[in-house]
Amino acid sequence: MQGVVRPLILIICLLLSLTCLTFESLVSNSTNNGHLDEKLEIQLSLENDYTWDIVLGNWYSIQTNCMTCTSTLSLNDVELDSNHTSYFGQATENGQLKLTIENSEQEVFEISASVDINDNYPQIRPAPSESFELYNAFQCLETNHCIDVNSPILSSSRTELNNDENKIISGVIDNQQAEFIGFEVTLGDTVEFYLEHSSSDVTFEAFFQNVTTEVEMGNVASSNTVMNYFDTPNVLFSNIEGDGRVIVKVSSATINTVWSLGIIIHSEDNPTMLDLSETTEIFGHNTKTIIFDLNDTTAPVLTPVINDVEYTFYSLVNTEWLYSGAGNFSHDTQHRIFPLPMSNAVRLTLSADVFYIQLEHESYDDINSGFEAPSLPPILISTNNSSWPLLDVNDQTLTGEFTKSIGDSSDVYRIEIDAWEDSIHFIKIEIDGDINDFEIELIEKNQDDWSEVESKVKTVSLNKLSVAMEFSRGTHFFRISLLNDSVNSVWGDYHEPSKYTIITTYELVDEGEEPWFPPDENAKKWGGVARWFLGLLFLIPAVYISMIQIRKKSYARNLLSKKQRLEWLKSRLDEGISPKQNRKELAKSLEAVTTLDWDDACQTWGDTDISYRTDNVAIACWKLDERIAKSQDSWPLIIGVYIIDGNWEIAALRLDSPEGEAWSIESVTPRFLHSGYEIFLDTMNKGNKTFISVELSGSAKSVDVELNGRMNGEPFACRASKTLYRDEEE
Repeated sequence: MQGVVRPLILIICLLLSLTCLTFESLVSNSTNNGHLDEKLEIQLSLENDYTWDIVLGNWYSIQTNCMTCTSTLSLNDVELDSNHTSYFGQATENGQLKLTIENSEQEVFEISASVDINDNYPQIRPAPSESFELYNAFQCLETNHCIDVNSPILSSSRTELNNDENKIISGVIDNQQAEFIGFEVTLGDTVEFYLEHSSSDVTFEAFFQNVTTEVEMGNVASSNTVMNYFDTPNVLFSNIEGDGRVIVKVSSATINTVWSLGIIIHSEDNPTMLDLSETTEIFGHNTKTIIFDLNDTTAPVLTPVINDVEYTFYSLVNTEWLYSGAGNFSHDTQHRIFPLPMSNAVRLTLSADVFYIQLEHESYDDINSGFEAPSLPPILISTNNSSWPLLDVNDQTLTGEFTKSIGDSSDVYRIEIDAWEDSIHFIKIEIDGDINDFEIELIEKNQDDWSEVESKVKTVSLNKLSVAMEFSRGTHFFRISLLNDSVNSVWGDYHEPSKYTIITTYELVDEGEEPWFPPDENAKKWGGVARWFLGLLFLIPAVYISMIQIRKKSYARNLLSKKQRLEWLKSRLDEGISPKQNRKELAKSLEAVTTLDWDDACQTWGDTDISYRTDNVAIACWKLDERIAKSQDSWPLIIGVYIIDGNWEIAALRLDSPEGEAWSIESVTPRFLHSGYEIFLDTMNKGNKTFISVELSGSAKSVDVELNGRMNGEPFACRASKTLYRDEEE
């Protein structure tokens, strides 16, 4: 029993771990030309094998990073060593290096391996003017792909860059003599150095060189012991201040040290225009300039993640960029940028070695007007007051705020009353919010000289804040002010705004008299001309429809006088007149005969092949000469339906095959919706006559004609008592 329970427990543990564990291995193969990274998926099992090809004399360094695992390293199936977290050595023959790991504790780990390593890097640092073979370093062209937002140091994403072999360079220091590698850089670049792997102590120092001078950049990566990127991420960002090259010195106090260094170049970003409604993230290295197209009541909200970011911003006012502020954005804290009044754009410059910022925006306009309400009413009657938010007094509930970050402590709203002369209007305004901090005022203006007719100022009374007054028609104002505002800050320093709600009530007290103005003589004259002209234009469609109807009835009477229309069409086919011309003539006739009485319309076509009549419906059917059909081997028919009494809805003709396969309808003239062997006629009222031409396709020999639908709201169906045969002999 115990031998069965243990495997079951092991299987359950493995299944549970599938939902929460992922294993990944970074395997590094390098030659003297560079370093190649590739991902290996670790299968979820107790034992896994990993293999690398290696050449005689080349070096390897493999670190398992698994503390509870047992492992064995072999070359060509000959065991080299076992049960270490780090393996290091030189291949004694060509072959395959294999690492076998047993992970009985299901520990999460990643393998870091530099295998098949040798190099011939120069051991003398070149002078600035001396030529030097340069390494083709990886250059990241898309910033948002190069920054891993989940990295605690915002290093480059290993997933996005994994398949590029130029991002890591490897080597081995085989005689304790320093080695040098170089790569090209340009002004504004940011170089990301990270120590990928080392089998012992190692130090990387960098020097910037142009054609004449050299500047020491200092230590860019180092380790005092065995390490790898998975175990101890070691990343440094260095900004380049000119065109030239970077020379990296690699040194170690330990002989035969295997090392791998990651080098990623991030180019300087050009100024970018961002849409606040679409952009939610900002990425960058060193310095990045962003322009926001916005109005002066929209504040971008920026939250740096992990790193602090320095900033400077300018507001665009009347085509001129005005300095608006600078400082430091602390990480994991929201920061707002308030543009200067009358600005329509903001230019923001961000500076940090690397940054990732979450971007939002807030509007601080008043009552959804798009404006920040001014602090005072307009002084002159001639002043354009469109920038004073309009307060709709017709029983509205609106929200405003005092934006303390921009020194806002008073808001003035415009009230427009458009009414008849001498009318009187009652307006009451009530405020909700921190009413103890507010004062409100209603101001009635004289529309002739802009003087104040009356004003009422109110503060809190009986735990309410409201004001009411009667107004005449015209433009008036309402002001709400913040009392005893203790905030005295520089423009843009964030302080929590004070919000308030305006509740308005309106009543018409006296309607006054409707104004009357005598009409202008020219208006009377040309108004009469315009009425006659427009009247004639409206008659044109009616005249056009009447003419069409007259022509249709005339053509129908002509058909009635000739009769035997089907025989006439057959004779035309015998004379060689094309079926296409005959089909056009038939379509014209089908539309015209609907203007005749039912019996006269039927006589026009000739003797019917099917004639069916009840108290409510009449159905008639004629066979056509098959040469007139559009499709070869189709059977053309004419079917007429006459609604004698009642009103039909969702009416449909069903052309059923009594025996053999079902018919398929190829075409219907005039056009009606059809499917399979049904034609949908839709609504048909009393007295309605419909004639259609149908082409049937199929191998059946006969057809039954049936009409289905709802008559006067009730389901109804009728079927012609006679079956129509394609061949008379049948």
